[in-house]
Amino acid sequence: MGGQSDSYEYETEAHTFYVGANANLIPKRWDVSALYSFTKGTANIQDLRFSSDPFVLTVNGRTDDYSFTYINGSNEYSDLEYIMWEFELATNITITDELGLTFTGRYSDYNDQEEYVYGELDGSLFTLSGFVTYRF
Repeated sequence: MGGQSDSYEYETEAHTFYVGANANLIPKRWDVSALYSFTKGTANIQDLRFSSDPFVLTVNGRTDDYSFTYINGSNEYSDLEYIMWEFELATNITITDELGLTFTGRYSDYNDQEEYVYGELDGSLFTLSGFVTYRF
């Protein structure tokens, strides 16, 4: 059947760089931390080859012959590439032995280097969060 690939080469890669730092500004009372990550990923299918057998498609009583060989040799049948990076700042404040506060800010950026099936997927996100901790 033409819907089965006779041969193809599929490859994915993801490389991530990650670094973080932490400092105790006031020992046991106030600390801050920073994190940074950078990821570059790729995925693609190359040398896609389908057999020449036609695929019979029937929709609403209408039958068509379709051959998947029309996409043979498509070197960029699936060609995905993206870059993502994140930066985070956080602080922990101990008010008493029982009560503490945590604040975190994070910025994420996603950059789609190869527009493909769904178009451009670039985007950014900024989040702030805060927590109250009560220890008992």
